[in-house]
Amino acid sequence: MAVLKEPTQNQNPFAEVLGDELPPIGTYVATVLDVIDEFGVTRTRYQSSETEKVDLACFLFGFRDPAGNPHRIASKRMRISGNEKSALFGFLKSLLGRAPEYGWDYCELKRTKCLLTVEHIQRRDGRGVFAGIATLSPVPPGFGQPTPAPTLAPAPAPQPAPAPQPPRPYVAPQQDDDVPF
Repeated sequence: MAVLKEPTQNQNPFAEVLGDELPPIGTYVATVLDVIDEFGVTRTRYQSSETEKVDLACFLFGFRDPAGNPHRIASKRMRISGNEKSALFGFLKSLLGRAPEYGWDYCELKRTKCLLTVEHIQRRDGRGVFAGIATLSPVPPGFGQPTPAPTLAPAPAPQPAPAPQPPRPYVAPQQDDDVPF
C-alpha cells in the first residue's frame, strides 16, 4: 500500500551536517563551528498570508558529551537585524555576555567557545522532538582550565634560579582529530 505523506522541508541550512541524531540534554562547553547568512529569502510574514524577502543568519555549534562523543546543534534561523528587540541581537548578547557593537562582523565568532544548554522541544505537529538551544553564555575566565596539582614532596634546597622560560600553553588531549571541538 502506498501512503501519500506531507512534504517535509527542513528550513535549517545545516540539516545535512546535523543528521538525525538528537544531542543529549544538558549544558556543555561548545564551539561556534560555522555561521551561514542567507540573503533574499522569501517567507510568509508572521500570522499573515503575505510574503516578504528577508536576510537570515544561522549558527552551528559543536560539543562533546561526558563520554567524549561529538554532537552538533544549530540555532534557529534569525532575521539579520540590529534592533535591540530582534532575536539575533538577543542571541549575540547572550553569546558575548554584552551587547554587540554595530558594524561588527559576527562571523568572527567562528571557533569561539561558549556555554550552551541543549533542550528537547516537542514539535508543533506532535510528531516527535528536536534539539534546541535553551541558553547561551560566554565561558567564564578560567573555566575548564586545568588546575595545578598540589605538591606533596618536601621543598628542595635553594638553588640558583634558572633562566625564565615562557609559559607553555595548555593543549587538551584530542580524542578525534578530525572534529575541531
